[in-house]
Amino acid sequence: MQIIGERGLSGLVKLMLDCVFTGGMAIFITLPWCLNLAFDLIMNTLDENYYFLLGFLYFTGFFALFSVYEMKKIFKNLNKRNPFIMDNVISLKRMSIACFIISVAYIVKIIFYPSILTVILAMVFIIAGLFLIILSEVFRQAVIVKQENDLTI
Repeated sequence: MQIIGERGLSGLVKLMLDCVFTGGMAIFITLPWCLNLAFDLIMNTLDENYYFLLGFLYFTGFFALFSVYEMKKIFKNLNKRNPFIMDNVISLKRMSIACFIISVAYIVKIIFYPSILTVILAMVFIIAGLFLIILSEVFRQAVIVKQENDLTI
C-alpha cells in the first residue's frame, strides 16, 4: 500500500480532515441550537451556564478548526511529496500556539466549572502543543538540510 500521495494513506487522511473540517464548520455555525438542544436533553445533570459554555465552545472551536485547517495544508504539501518546506514548519508552530490557547481556555474553565474531563483536556492540549513545537523544530532542521543538499547537487 502506498503511504504518501493522493492515492495513499496520506490522501485518505487528507480526505478525513476535509470531512472533519466541514463537520466542524457545520457544528460551529449551528452551535447555539446544538447547545440549546443538549441543555434541553440533559438539563437535570448540567449545572454550567449556557452563555459561558457557548462562548467557551466558540472560542475553543475556532482554534480547533484553525488547527484542522493548518493540518489540511500540511497534508496537501505531503501529498505533493514535498513535506520539508517552511510552510509546514509555520503551520506546525501555528497549531502549537492554537493548542496552548485552547489549554489556557480549559484552565480558565476549570476555575469556574471544574471537572475531571476538563483537567484531562487541558493536559492533552498542553502536551499536544509541546509535541508540535518539537515537531516544528525537527521539520525546520530537515528544511535546512534539504536546502543545503539542493545547493550541493
